[in-house]
Amino acid sequence: MQNLKILGAAGALTLLASGGAFAQDAFHGQAKLAAPLSAPSKTTVNGVTWACEGDTCIGEAAHYSTLDNPVRECKRVAASLGALTAYAARGREVTGGGLKACNSEAAAKAGGAATKP
Repeated sequence: MQNLKILGAAGALTLLASGGAFAQDAFHGQAKLAAPLSAPSKTTVNGVTWACEGDTCIGEAAHYSTLDNPVRECKRVAASLGALTAYAARGREVTGGGLKACNSEAAAKAGGAATKP
């Protein structure tokens, strides 16, 4: 009887652990660009497709799993798309100092591009 309890518990833990590997959430994010684009564009950042038109970008992914915090996600998006005036994803909004930190990646990229011959 004790063996059955142990096997049952082990089976439940196995299902729980493997279920976590497959239970990835869909991603939906929004970003506002500081400088509007002249033409629509699409860019993929960490598996999320960002479709931008004007100053608005929408990020979508069917499966997305990360342990990153919103500011770290925002930094990656800003580094790819440019400086942002707003960023929100998965029900969390980056504002104030977080948005300033987010844009530090875009500024670093722009500064690096300006110094290249």
